[in-house]
Amino acid sequence: MSLNVDIMGQLIPNVSTMIVQLCSTFVLFLLIHKYLWKAIQDYLADRSNKMQADLLTSEQAKLEALEDRKKAHEELSKAGSKGEEIVNAAMKEAKFEKENILAQANKEADALRKKAHEQIEAERASMYDSMQKEMVEVAMAAASKLIGAQSDAAMDRKAVDAFVKETTHE
Repeated sequence: MSLNVDIMGQLIPNVSTMIVQLCSTFVLFLLIHKYLWKAIQDYLADRSNKMQADLLTSEQAKLEALEDRKKAHEELSKAGSKGEEIVNAAMKEAKFEKENILAQANKEADALRKKAHEQIEAERASMYDSMQKEMVEVAMAAASKLIGAQSDAAMDRKAVDAFVKETTHE
């Protein structure tokens, strides 16, 4: 098998074929320019305008998102400070309520102390009166046994009462 290939003929193109190809390319270029060129230009211009509009829209959306983020941050800090104010107000109110409750409890405790003191004083006075009467009775009984005779009992009782009162009040 022998292979005869014309290498030179393959490397150098045929001039008539090259002219025909160039003419066909030129005719295709003229047809495209006459019938399709405006449509292609319009398509490319519309595509460029749409891309430009999309770019502007995305830029606008980005600015709005940044603005919304800024507003959200401001609202969050306002909510934090408002929450702090609410907590502070609640603490002040609780402190005020605590002071009122303590003041009321102190008033009630003072009233109970005063009442107990008055009750103790009343019992003490009652006890002194009872003790004075007992002392008078004992003194009268002792005096009647010593004297033996009953002198004026009412007058003796007054004298002993006066004596007991003097000795207990000193």
